[in-house]
Amino acid sequence: MTDEKKAPAGCNPVEGSSKALRSSTQYNHNQNKLLTLAALLTCRHIRLLKRLLAGPLPRIEADRVTGTTNAPEYISRLRHEFLIQIRTERIEVIDRDGFKTRPGVYHLESESRDRVEALIEAYEARRAA
Repeated sequence: MTDEKKAPAGCNPVEGSSKALRSSTQYNHNQNKLLTLAALLTCRHIRLLKRLLAGPLPRIEADRVTGTTNAPEYISRLRHEFLIQIRTERIEVIDRDGFKTRPGVYHLESESRDRVEALIEAYEARRAA
């Protein structure tokens, strides 16, 4: 029998690993990283993340959710600064002038769901403190 410590749900996603953490030092380090990342989130990020957890998010709705007209910039930040996997699907539609356009629909990848939930939880814990 080993003294290997299993990480509770929601802490592994900071490191991007699906493996259990092996020591309390590593666990504490991971939790500190989570809190640090959560401090960088804005209310716009949180609204986007919560909406992405609910399902596919069309670009036009993403603008409404963030309260801005530059939702792709916030999606990009979530991808690059917070390492959240968000896939963009291009769909073909006809606009009101009869032209074909290809707006994006954002999908949160299943591998990032735990990470997103952990970040939201850490963000809300920081705000409550």
